[in-house]
Amino acid sequence: MARVKPKRRGPDMDLTAMSDMAWLLLSFFILTSNFRDPETVAVVTPTSVSNEKMAEENMMIAKIDGKGNFMMSFEEDDRIPALERMGDKYGVKFTDAEKKAFKSLPEFGVPMAEMRQFLNLPADKQATYNPGIPLDTIGGAKIEVVDWIFEAQETNPDLFLAIKGDETSEYKQFKTLIKQLQLKNMNKFQLITSQE
Repeated sequence: MARVKPKRRGPDMDLTAMSDMAWLLLSFFILTSNFRDPETVAVVTPTSVSNEKMAEENMMIAKIDGKGNFMMSFEEDDRIPALERMGDKYGVKFTDAEKKAFKSLPEFGVPMAEMRQFLNLPADKQATYNPGIPLDTIGGAKIEVVDWIFEAQETNPDLFLAIKGDETSEYKQFKTLIKQLQLKNMNKFQLITSQE
């Protein structure tokens, strides 16, 4: 009589718990991650060997693009008070709708003389219109970038300045900005670079 062989069965493994855990982890990372604000103009920073990381809070960034145009970005809570102070300084009154539009901007690069027109543009046109904030020490000495920095610091004294320049921008733009900051006794700021 032939012997009946029992069927071989592999070990059973219930994968339900593992797939639940994978979904929980995925949900956790999606819900806890902070998305970066979109950049109006892409800036490719030069590299350095510094390992210091920029603080994530209380930062304002002065950005210099490849054409030498200046742009600014602030914390969301500091935007409207800084705009109001700059409006008082330059004699420009903003409506509540314009202030709300300014608060939604992650960064801007417009002179104060054009700010009201800029804030009334549709969002898609705002994203493409960046003539740059003036910083010119010749003649009439338009130093609006420096004014934005100091007025923002008046609204939030904990704000710290970081300068982010494109690797193709000219050195004279950095030099002019740093010189103007030093004339007003601001000697502490960070330079944003990429790691090598």
